Amino acid sequence: MRTLWPVLVCAVLAVSFSAAYGHGVGSEVLDPVQLGDREVALEISSSRYDPDNPEKEITFSLADVDTGVTVRDVTFEITGYKGDTFLFNGTFRAPDGIFVFALRPGDSEEVTLEKADRSGLFGSLLGLKEEIIYADSKLFGTGGLYKFDVRITTAESFSNQLDPPIEYKVGLSIPQKTFYEIDDPNFGTTEVSIITYYDEVTGFRYDPSVNGVSFHMPFDWSAGNINETVAVHEEFAFPKTFGDLLFAEYSASVNGLSVPGRVITVDSFMENQTVVHVVLGQNDLFDLSERQADDIEGMDLVLRAKEGSPRGTITANGQFQVTLDWEPKDIRSGQETVFHFRISDVFLRNTPVAVDYDVSLVRDDIVIYSGTGTSTDSQEQRNEFVVSIPENSSGPVTVRFENLADNRFARTAIPIIVDRVQPEVAIPGWVKASAGWWAQGVIDDQTFVAGIEYLVRQEVIQVSGIQEAGDSSAAIPGWVKASAGWWAQGVIDDQTFANGIKFLIEAGIIST
Repeated sequence: MRTLWPVLVCAVLAVSFSAAYGHGVGSEVLDPVQLGDREVALEISSSRYDPDNPEKEITFSLADVDTGVTVRDVTFEITGYKGDTFLFNGTFRAPDGIFVFALRPGDSEEVTLEKADRSGLFGSLLGLKEEIIYADSKLFGTGGLYKFDVRITTAESFSNQLDPPIEYKVGLSIPQKTFYEIDDPNFGTTEVSIITYYDEVTGFRYDPSVNGVSFHMPFDWSAGNINETVAVHEEFAFPKTFGDLLFAEYSASVNGLSVPGRVITVDSFMENQTVVHVVLGQNDLFDLSERQADDIEGMDLVLRAKEGSPRGTITANGQFQVTLDWEPKDIRSGQETVFHFRISDVFLRNTPVAVDYDVSLVRDDIVIYSGTGTSTDSQEQRNEFVVSIPENSSGPVTVRFENLADNRFARTAIPIIVDRVQPEVAIPGWVKASAGWWAQGVIDDQTFVAGIEYLVRQEVIQVSGIQEAGDSSAAIPGWVKASAGWWAQGVIDDQTFANGIKFLIEAGIIST
């Protein structure tokens, strides 16, 4: 075989082997390099997310850019990390240019490697042998961001030593699905989930006061890391029986900063589940980085119902979107409620359409209201029906829309609450100390307000119905400071103190 050594040395020296990460994606083709008279590229990919199979496969392959044919007799020297945790290093030969790691959850924190051959009939007929390394450790029980330092030391022949070797730093996100249990005073216990396509999430919290969830994820906000990050993709799923999350539109913030609505996609096409996707592209990450403080660590993501958004979902046949709201907002037993709704065609970009419909309210399998009609196709007007809620109807009630356009599969249900139980406001105890010091004059108004502003932006203190800031030079009324002192002493509860904070926000004394 003709040696490629002299050509390879000249070509490889001209290549810059800076980090070439594929953060946030399940596969990545790295920058091509010259190998003799052709260009080759390294591709790294992970197996698709499978909740029933905890084993995760990561494939490395070196292939001709023009033909897609893999290069034979490749030697990979690979060092693996998960976050900042060292996993393993080793030298692995790939006769057919393809090398596979299978990451399996184990019982030990230590990583053990076991070599095996996994050639199928087709590969055997061609004389190809796919080498696979089984890596076992507790660390592989979860997904997240894996990093690999890859050195390719031979290509086209195991005797063809590359000098210098081809080197890459590769990042690959392995999806992880985590389940959380919400214990809600109105809808009871519900299981929701997050699939992260970037790194592991922690600190999940459901906040009923804003109909939303929040969680934390590690993230390096340096320009170098963002340049290496394709996207951050988070997927939040919940059952449609949990009405307090079932909205037509959502908003999101990262580290207290709002993100554009275009990064949020709502998938309500499954009959029993809604999935909300948040996908932050590289430009979105740079924008967030420029707007936040330099010392921010990680990513605190808040996903909540968009202010003013009605409840909303898609019919079982995927054709219609139904949105619903009502007046008064607090539905009470023994009182009259006016329900407003709109039926739109998903395939016509959610344009309102005139179709026949059946509607009913059902509580514990008992129909407490039923009606029929034809919806309006007006953009300005909505449909409505009026219900006198029976006495002793407290709890979840389902609003059912059925037989839309005389199609029995065009049906959906939106759960609502009668005689809603208001959730308690939970404010961290250490905030009380600050309020007490302020009331006693130990810290000044400016220091206290700055602290509260931070807590509101980070959504540690949740205040719904926030208005635009007014005159920030306005003085803090004495009763607010007195309330802070009473709260610190336990004389008033968290909700009363939160009402005082809401006043400061609406008066423009605290900005958000």
